[in-house]
Amino acid sequence: MAAAVSITSVAFIISLTRYFDISVIYYVAALSLGTACHFMILRKLDHMSAYLFWFITIILHIGVLFGVALYEDDYYRFIWDGWHVLQGTPYGKAPAIFYTDANIPEYLWPILDNVNNPEVPTIYGPTLQFIFAFTYYVAGTDPTGLRIIFALINLILIIILSRRYPLHKVALYAWCPLVVVEIIIHIHPDAIMAALLATGLYIMHRYPLLAGALWGAAAATKIIALAAWPLMLRYSKKTVIAALISLFLLYGYFALLGSSLGFESTSTFANEWLFNPMGFDLLSLILPQNITRLAAAIIGITLIMLIHARTRNKEHPPLAAIFAIILFFAPAVNSWYMIWILPFAINSRQIWPFVAASIIPLSYITGLTLDTETLREFEVHPIAWSIEAIAITAALFYDFINARQNNNQTLLHSTAIDKPKIAVIIPALNEAQSIGNVVQSIDKTLKDIGHNAHIIVVDNGSHDKTAQIASQAGAHIINESERGYGAACLAGIAALPQDNNIILFIDADGSDVPEEAVNLINPIINGKADMVIGSRALGIMEAGAMTLPQRFGNWLSTRLVHLIWQKKITDLGPFRAIRRDALDQLAMADRDFGWTIEMQVKAIQQHMRVLESPANYRKRIGKSKISGTVKGVMGAGTKILYVIGREAYFR
Repeated sequence: MAAAVSITSVAFIISLTRYFDISVIYYVAALSLGTACHFMILRKLDHMSAYLFWFITIILHIGVLFGVALYEDDYYRFIWDGWHVLQGTPYGKAPAIFYTDANIPEYLWPILDNVNNPEVPTIYGPTLQFIFAFTYYVAGTDPTGLRIIFALINLILIIILSRRYPLHKVALYAWCPLVVVEIIIHIHPDAIMAALLATGLYIMHRYPLLAGALWGAAAATKIIALAAWPLMLRYSKKTVIAALISLFLLYGYFALLGSSLGFESTSTFANEWLFNPMGFDLLSLILPQNITRLAAAIIGITLIMLIHARTRNKEHPPLAAIFAIILFFAPAVNSWYMIWILPFAINSRQIWPFVAASIIPLSYITGLTLDTETLREFEVHPIAWSIEAIAITAALFYDFINARQNNNQTLLHSTAIDKPKIAVIIPALNEAQSIGNVVQSIDKTLKDIGHNAHIIVVDNGSHDKTAQIASQAGAHIINESERGYGAACLAGIAALPQDNNIILFIDADGSDVPEEAVNLINPIINGKADMVIGSRALGIMEAGAMTLPQRFGNWLSTRLVHLIWQKKITDLGPFRAIRRDALDQLAMADRDFGWTIEMQVKAIQQHMRVLESPANYRKRIGKSKISGTVKGVMGAGTKILYVIGREAYFR
């Protein structure tokens, strides 16, 4: 049934373009309904024969070679650019300036006369220009050459997708009427960028240099491919370097031939062109016209970076959502832009990409195709635009409700600890004035609730009697000469006996209240949490216990965590307890000021149950190594922000 729907709808569209003088309404109805039925049937499948998949895929790609581009004429520009590349560079030269050039070959005049927007130089990237040149060299001015090349590239994309996903999911893209019509009948090159990105993603682990080169070529195809680049930070520096070199070489070739690289035309397109906008239209209603485009760009980039920060699955990143944001805030949205999205949406449970692909052909209903004076040439009919907006909004709302229901399910369930064995780690540097009382107080507190704790004081290179006093108070002393809060904590963890199953961290300066340790330990013993943070923000803070820069840094860091990982926290306080197995799972590595934020972020990323308990906070005894100096404050703040950025974009 799925095969029949795809073949029938595509065959009907081909016949409409070749044999009938039809209204655009019939054409759009065939494309939109065929795509919608295709998706509805295929999304119900759970398997597909490889023979059937490839047979239908090949039939579709061959059949559409015989279609006619009724409503698109971009391919004239591709042919013109291909000829120009063989002569030198197509950049910076508007086709209109050649209207009186007697040196233009006679067989090129029909091509030149039909180039759209002839007063604007080409905007197509270097990768496309080389493909246009090759196609022109092989096929001349016959658009069939472009159709064949684009069909072959799309088949390569389908092969890559078939190596990563089940065939019944790949068919959502490979058999899609919108895809084959836009790529082959209408001759749009958008599958080239998608193929380069998908191939690079497929080989990223094994061949990082080649993957980077492909992603550089993707950005040189369409600049919006740069929106996927932050993903490379999670793999290897080599990948990023290879991408930059590839991009530089592709643009560099044309830079040597002329001063322009097409960016001025891209700017003209971005600043002046308006067609079928979605979110951009909403912004234009509430913002002055002169800043709408800038605001759309800023909002779009911010949302894209947030998506990258929240992305944990490197193998199946949300590229569909990233490109959808670009389209949502773009001033021009054409139906073939869905080819950026669909290859990366086939493994998703969400329905919005498929609803959007089914409904976006309505954008062909314009003043130009209707041949009416009531609409401007490139103005989409208000009814068509309204149907698009309503359908896509409804699909997004449906996906949002489903996502909320899934997120409300508990991912992990901690089990109660029958025989808790508690260890206390106290990093210390020149804390002779306070360490004795801290050790004795925490020991007494835990004994009062029936636990004989193993207390470790990690001497982080003290010049006073910290180690001696702590030993006299009953603590086990570990020496760690490398300065750094994280280094001291890691040394303490390394010295833990194997049978300790709850670890409590507390500062040595007397600022934390040891008697409150029970509030951190009990939720773990009872199986209600994997980690509990003593939140100073929720407790009572003594005047002067935290400086203004500390308060601001704490506020900023917790807000960033909430923004990026959707987990509300109030404090990065060092007074905390954690299950031993959970701590081992975190694989802590930071050796200085980033220790506390690393622990919290990794716990959130791994879906551990993290609770906060109100913790009172007192003025420390002695001088702070962090808040007591400008260097310490700047160092700690910078490192905490670095760790947040590292965990968001590099892990």
